[in-house]
Amino acid sequence: MNKNAQTSVAKPASLADVATMAGVSTGTVSRTLSRPEMISEETRDRVMLAVRQLGYVVNGAARTLAMRRSHTIGAVILKFGSSNFAQVVEGLESEVAKKGYTLLLSAPVPDGKTEFAALAAMLARGVDAIALLGFEGLEEASGILSRYPALPHAHLWGNPQSGGHCIGLDEAHNGHIALDHVADLGHREIGLIWGQVLGPLRYRSRHRMQGVKAAAKKRGVRIINAACVHTEHGFEQGRTAAEQILAAHTGVTALLCASDYLAVGAIRGLQQNGVRVPEDISVVSFNDNDFSAYMNPPLTTVHLPIREVGMKAAHYLLSSLGEDMGEDAYVLEASLKVRGSSAAEGGEKPAARSKKRGA
Repeated sequence: MNKNAQTSVAKPASLADVATMAGVSTGTVSRTLSRPEMISEETRDRVMLAVRQLGYVVNGAARTLAMRRSHTIGAVILKFGSSNFAQVVEGLESEVAKKGYTLLLSAPVPDGKTEFAALAAMLARGVDAIALLGFEGLEEASGILSRYPALPHAHLWGNPQSGGHCIGLDEAHNGHIALDHVADLGHREIGLIWGQVLGPLRYRSRHRMQGVKAAAKKRGVRIINAACVHTEHGFEQGRTAAEQILAAHTGVTALLCASDYLAVGAIRGLQQNGVRVPEDISVVSFNDNDFSAYMNPPLTTVHLPIREVGMKAAHYLLSSLGEDMGEDAYVLEASLKVRGSSAAEGGEKPAARSKKRGA
């Protein structure tokens, strides 16, 4: 290793170091970090590769932390189209505002590069703390942030085994909740309408599925392969999946849907084909979106305290900044909202109730 290499390990990389490695000007590096949409994809990729290899983070954050507070908290949030993530942001913002902080939001489209550029740009603003929402590239993000140990950060709905402080829900147990409900109602052969489970952005879906399968094995419930469809989350995707399951003539008496959006679409598809819900097929889902209680029939769904995830993240970050937030728990509990879309095998509806975890 030469002397220059040894120096680069000892000293934080500079803007000029990134520019030299990427073969661009320092101005181009600065624009890539602050306004990436203005830079060509080829140049942006070269700059971000240099940023990652050098571990470069703009000095603004370190300078702010050393000298004063900006009273801003950053949030880098992926997949902003999901209403779930919007609720997380609402919870986060409501709590930081109570302590006089402003939330700065960045919502990049995840592609393995843009999200890390957004993180670098947020650090350049000199925020006091950062929440990462929807990140599954946790190791790389934690690597960047580890160079600034005084900067509090939290991963929301992240993989707890990937490093960093994670705040979220036990998704495997959430899968247990839904499966136990249909098993309690006497259903023994069921189908699934689910999101994708493979890939770095699918941690929640994958672990929820693992919980469903583990509970099914324990309760003697068969998940019929021909009645399992993996798709994207949306009303139309749910409708199409339900029709596909009906066409397979599997005889399942219940469907577990990975989201309320899929469940609403599935119910529409079933009803359009003369299948009664829940008399012929029960439908159970996850999230408890605002519209869930107003569907026909109202959805039985696993309620996820989504807004509270944002609130708890705010409490953790504020506590790390010295604010008195009291004791807090960072793995939140889901609960089952029993409504009209589920019934005993044969059609008898259960009484509407809310069943807490462990009840």
